[in-house]
Amino acid sequence: MKNIFATATIKTLLLATGIATLSASNAMAFSETEFKTAVKQLVTAPTISQEQYVANAVSAWLNQDYINSLEQAEIDANRTANQQTASTFNNMLQQEPGNPLLRSYAGAAIAKSSLDKLAKGEKATALEDGTTMVEKALRLSNDSQTMHGSVPVALEVRFVAASTYLAMPKIMNRHDKGEQLLKDVIDAQQFAQIDVNFRGAVWMRAATLAEEKNRADEAKKYLNEIVKNNAPQAQKAAQLLQTLS
Repeated sequence: MKNIFATATIKTLLLATGIATLSASNAMAFSETEFKTAVKQLVTAPTISQEQYVANAVSAWLNQDYINSLEQAEIDANRTANQQTASTFNNMLQQEPGNPLLRSYAGAAIAKSSLDKLAKGEKATALEDGTTMVEKALRLSNDSQTMHGSVPVALEVRFVAASTYLAMPKIMNRHDKGEQLLKDVIDAQQFAQIDVNFRGAVWMRAATLAEEKNRADEAKKYLNEIVKNNAPQAQKAAQLLQTLS
């Protein structure tokens, strides 16, 4: 069951958020096309685990194995893609430095790129820089009434922050804050009226978090909400429910 959930869960930053934001319309100043392209890059390029990086690198080096060499090349390509995504969001943020939504995504992208460096054993000082940007975005959006499509910017920023914090190494001491932010989004008064794409993404992240913490009943509750509301994640939620029954 753990392996199935590990595949479905949002180990890469913002996978769930991307499902919601890629379908949102924009009432903000930045280019929605550019924004969606950057989010798609952030969603599809996986975070590389240290185990995966080391295993492929050592195997390719020792055996001169063509297949493992290709896998290593793919890992390096993913790392490059993550760095390019961070650069894209930073460029957008420079055009609108006061935009908390862009700042949250830029910070998350920097954090994700830094996690890849940690996996390779490199220093990743930018990880703290990324989290600082996310924290500033939270402050800037705290009283915001702006909408991003049908989603309040304040809630989307909280979800980006929650997803970012929950993906960080536990030594960073952000997991508790990430869990609280996720709960805040679900408990928000506006949540029930928000587009089901976003709600489904939030419920899925809450379900995977509950499963990670061995809270099966709570995980089932969120997965059932996804199925009941026919969210885009319904098929995956139904599959995950079978693993919990």
